[in-house]
Amino acid sequence: MPAYKKKGITKIKYPDAPSGYINIEKWEPPFMKVKKGFGFIGIVAEDSKTGQLQCHVCGKWYQMLCGHYSSKHKLTGVQYRKKFELLSSTALKSKRIRLLQSALISKMQKEGKMNTGNNKNKNGKKYGFKKGNKESANRKGTKRAKEQQNKYGICDLQIITKIIKLGKKLDKTPTLTEIKKEYGQAMISIMHLRYGSYIKYCRTHLKMEPNFSAHNPKFKTKKAWREHLLEVGRKGLKAGKRPVISELIPMKESRYIYKYFKNFKHYKSKL
Repeated sequence: MPAYKKKGITKIKYPDAPSGYINIEKWEPPFMKVKKGFGFIGIVAEDSKTGQLQCHVCGKWYQMLCGHYSSKHKLTGVQYRKKFELLSSTALKSKRIRLLQSALISKMQKEGKMNTGNNKNKNGKKYGFKKGNKESANRKGTKRAKEQQNKYGICDLQIITKIIKLGKKLDKTPTLTEIKKEYGQAMISIMHLRYGSYIKYCRTHLKMEPNFSAHNPKFKTKKAWREHLLEVGRKGLKAGKRPVISELIPMKESRYIYKYFKNFKHYKSKL
């Protein structure tokens, strides 16, 4: 049997595991716990010593989960992965088993006992996904599994932890500019898409009073922003500027037009 690879694998303490540790080489902690079950959402807990995997339903450890969840919990692989937000490509068997199966398949291919032809089935049709299939991990309109977020440290719990950590480092609630400097623009985009407003996110999720970047006026409410933008536009028209966004509104504030008004046409109608 192929040796179980240990080199370069990151692990964390996990009291429920047989060895007390699980491997997390694919993911970035912290993780969200399963509410009615065991382990974490979007994570397959793999014991660091034995390579066994923990069942999310009953908490027991097995070399292969696929036979267990079907016979004991009456779940299919698709149902199990969906229930615990795993990727459709995630293997539900230990690395030991996967290495053994891989070695066996390679051996059969070399001995000519396995067809490696032109990727066609017995009916002559080519293997592969059809156009518009739902199997792709990043298919548009399909909700991504939590495992995808765990890989990049962008699940809700991980974002909260990062902001709190940065807040302790700065000794204050971080501004969006400071978050961008520490974690990149992608973090800002994810927060806006997921939560809408950083101000609201701070108050509802972090229970912290938000700070404001010196790059933008310090308006705390939607009403204040709207009044400010309208005042800027009216002054611009009075000064003879054309009614176009590039002339009426400073570039650093132009994005707020689409945040606090339906569109630029709606904004102009209020001037």
